[in-house]
Amino acid sequence: MKFRYYIVFIALSLFSSACEKLLEIDPKQSIDSSMALTSKEGIEAALVSVYSRLQNYTLYGRDYLALSEALSDNAKHTANASHLANESTNGRNAHFASWQIAYYAINQTNLILDALNAQNFETNWKANTLGQAYFLRALCYHDLMRAYAYDPTAVINQYNYGGVPLMLVGVDDVTKISSLARPSIDAVYNQIYDDLNKAHQNLSISNSTTIHRVTKAAVSALFSRVALYKGDYPKAVEMSNRTISETTAIFSTTANFLADWRKDVHPESIFELKFNVSENVGSDRSLRSTYTSRATYDGTVFTIQAVLAVDPTFYALYQTADVRRGLIRNGVGKNAPFLEMYKFISKNGTLGLDNVPILRLSEVYLNRAEAYYKMGPAEYGNALADVNKIRNRAGLASVNLTDAALLEEILLQRRLELAFEGHRWFDLKRNGMDVNKPTGNLLFTDYRMLAPIPIREVNASEGALKQNFNY
Repeated sequence: MKFRYYIVFIALSLFSSACEKLLEIDPKQSIDSSMALTSKEGIEAALVSVYSRLQNYTLYGRDYLALSEALSDNAKHTANASHLANESTNGRNAHFASWQIAYYAINQTNLILDALNAQNFETNWKANTLGQAYFLRALCYHDLMRAYAYDPTAVINQYNYGGVPLMLVGVDDVTKISSLARPSIDAVYNQIYDDLNKAHQNLSISNSTTIHRVTKAAVSALFSRVALYKGDYPKAVEMSNRTISETTAIFSTTANFLADWRKDVHPESIFELKFNVSENVGSDRSLRSTYTSRATYDGTVFTIQAVLAVDPTFYALYQTADVRRGLIRNGVGKNAPFLEMYKFISKNGTLGLDNVPILRLSEVYLNRAEAYYKMGPAEYGNALADVNKIRNRAGLASVNLTDAALLEEILLQRRLELAFEGHRWFDLKRNGMDVNKPTGNLLFTDYRMLAPIPIREVNASEGALKQNFNY
């Protein structure tokens, strides 16, 4: 019961403060929190606050991208500051810490869904809002699963304590808290599938160009990722094909590849998290300050932090002709000896401010390539076509590979293409691969492959919520 009241207090205080700040109708009027979800304006503002949750530095403001590099074999810590130092050596308890903010966002989506399903609103607006909410809940649950649970494709059975608790009803009353037991991994993935199906069914094709809000193409792109993680390879191919048919994103060319990364909105973005000036996560936590010593692309003065550099061994994997090498350059000042990634470099025109592509077209092709390969030899030709599409755009010649060599090339191109966008750690984990790095190798069988659930949550649950092994 102690845990139930703890959760309710957090949920109510969070939702109340969000309403006070976000439900502005005009400069002189706001909606009282008790009335927030009884009007279109209130629900819309609550939905915006869920998008805002994604901007938190423990989610897509930094950690879902930067920690995936620090924990993996792509990055090298510069020792300029203590940020992410323990993560770069895979220290105990140095891991993702997204639990609380993700469940805040989930509870908000649940409250929105409950309100929409309980009231009559204009049909098209209601459907579009439902679609966005279902997508956002699916995204949050998938990211929680990536951090705190094994993926269906690679499980250490004796350390597998299931997925993450499924909260599917908005908590504004102690009686509404569901079981805190961890359901099976498959049960959580089934729920994510259900949410994505509902999201796609509700969304209209007419909003397909709004990349800063959820679209049908964004749902399909996330579905292709989720299915790949689940090991449902035919579904991953199906959803990749659907994404390509739905999206208005433009696949970069060799000539404009570097310039596209300096644009405010990346042309390949299918779903991109927009940051306004007032939403800057700060100079010590932005992706710009985490990855680069320059304040802007043309800067010449060392600014702050620049704690995650590109590991030279990883950089050597790029061939000389590979256009993607141009995104990596030496830093300035005390970072002059280090190689830095310049995908995020104050592109929005404000120091440390960058929109974050969560889903982009290149990932979809790579999802499909890997899924085709894992469907068996009959699909090797399709897998090869997709990986060569990525290679050719990078300025590299096509290859003709089969069997293990083809999979190795697909995973290599995924690593090179999506570097410092938050994929490498999760790709190693879902493939059951060890992490080999100069600071010490981490075997896939090590308990540190999973993040620790916050101890306060475990203790307050009085045994209902099982902690991951060895924490």
